Amino acid sequence: MGKGSSALKQFSSFLAVVTILSFILSACSNDKESSDGSAAPSGNPSKDLHILLSHSNAKYAMQVKDNDPYIKELSKLSGYNLNFEFLGHGNDFTQQMTVRFASGDLPDLIRTDSIDSTMHPGALENGVFADLTDLLDKYGQHIKASIPEEAWKSPRVSKDGKIFGIPTLSALPASRVVYIRQDWLDKLGMDTPVTLDDYLAYFEAVKREDMNGNGDPNDEYGFYVRENLIYSNLFFTEFGAEPGTWYYRDGQLQPGIIQPEIKDSLKFWKQLYDKGYINPNLFTNKASDWEAGIKQGKAGLWVHDVTNYNSNWGLPEFYVNQEGAKVSMIQSPEGPKGHGLSAQGDQIYFVWVVPAANGKAEEAIKFLDWAWSQEADDFFALGIEGNNYKVENGKPVWSLEDPANKDNDASVFYQLSINPRGDGRMSDRVLDVIPNSEAIKGGIETALKDVYPNDGLHMPTLEAFKNRPELVPGTGAGTLFLDMFSKVITGKEPLEPAFDKFVAEWRRRGGDEAIREATDWYRAFHNQ
Repeated sequence: MGKGSSALKQFSSFLAVVTILSFILSACSNDKESSDGSAAPSGNPSKDLHILLSHSNAKYAMQVKDNDPYIKELSKLSGYNLNFEFLGHGNDFTQQMTVRFASGDLPDLIRTDSIDSTMHPGALENGVFADLTDLLDKYGQHIKASIPEEAWKSPRVSKDGKIFGIPTLSALPASRVVYIRQDWLDKLGMDTPVTLDDYLAYFEAVKREDMNGNGDPNDEYGFYVRENLIYSNLFFTEFGAEPGTWYYRDGQLQPGIIQPEIKDSLKFWKQLYDKGYINPNLFTNKASDWEAGIKQGKAGLWVHDVTNYNSNWGLPEFYVNQEGAKVSMIQSPEGPKGHGLSAQGDQIYFVWVVPAANGKAEEAIKFLDWAWSQEADDFFALGIEGNNYKVENGKPVWSLEDPANKDNDASVFYQLSINPRGDGRMSDRVLDVIPNSEAIKGGIETALKDVYPNDGLHMPTLEAFKNRPELVPGTGAGTLFLDMFSKVITGKEPLEPAFDKFVAEWRRRGGDEAIREATDWYRAFHNQ
């Protein structure tokens, strides 16, 4: 057995329960290989590629049938017999991946978040993944020409000058925008808010009026906030520090959560809470309830992605019993120290890795290179000619309302789920034919204007955080910061001394260690 195969066995002790689960999942995966929508065997084993990824809660991928037409078409176009195996999403995906790596039952291409992921600890160091550096030079010209140089610098992709992962790209370099009920603004006779004071004036007006017209003037909120402040990261950069972002200050790389400017954010958020401008269930408002609340007319504004304009927010019919509902996508407010919604990023959506023991690295690179070629553009944007679109007068005619694209979110399957490039829903080819194209293009420009600097760009996961999730910067569940944040804005603890106590506790429990590690990385990465 090769080095990669031997290394896989080292994962069997990762969790006590893994051995039992791996047998279960292995049996399930063997069943899936004949029922996951793969094309018929090609008769050429070197052209067979088994691909493992998450269904990402996409409807079609969660229910994909035998002999799926899109997988068959992709196999035909690419010249490879493709077998897609879809695992769960979120924590389910993480747990299932851990079991697969422990069992050693690995396919030819695997979706992961990083070559050094907690889903497969030690895999990189133990030679499980193939070194793709030379193969990319030889067979990956389309890949290298299409992926931004910034992405290749990421430790999620490379280590010690060698490339072990192929990045896939998110739909856009930045996609987050503020959605606002334009019909409410019009009804109130107000202009689009720009400054923090403008936002507060809008929130007060929403609180005062029965904007959704249901007879209850107390069930609307100016800003509708989601659990753990997910898609709710307003009113931080305006004051000079965002909780999950890193800043190089005073010769150290430090997280936003401990910057003194956060205290000004906390004061503002407490004002929002005390005046009823935000929903009081903000710490328990789960994704499905959050979305339902917006569509029921509880939200004056919220934060989400421009990519969801056509699927979630942009159409009047999305809003229950609210005739004439209309939204606009606007920038975050200008504050005393700026604005911003999205930290500068590398645009990596996820990363492909190739197990060395399978001997399929060359074919995997050739397949991915084909996927990045112009030959593949139409399929990953428009689907199957004659089924998802037609050509008239030399131009494609494609409609999101066509049942072939709309039913079960089929378009998401070929644009995203089985798209080896990443998220293709905002590609130029799609924007040429997508409904509401001008509004979406405007939203894309707005999102790009709301990008702010990130001194921690490309920083790998810090060792100091790997066993201390409560210290991770940001507003994640169970973090010390979110606990302090919730107590302060709800009035359970005063800002002073709650913030200073939090900073001291964070530093004592490993934060200072994290800062030293982050600073060492920063200086080495930037050759300081």
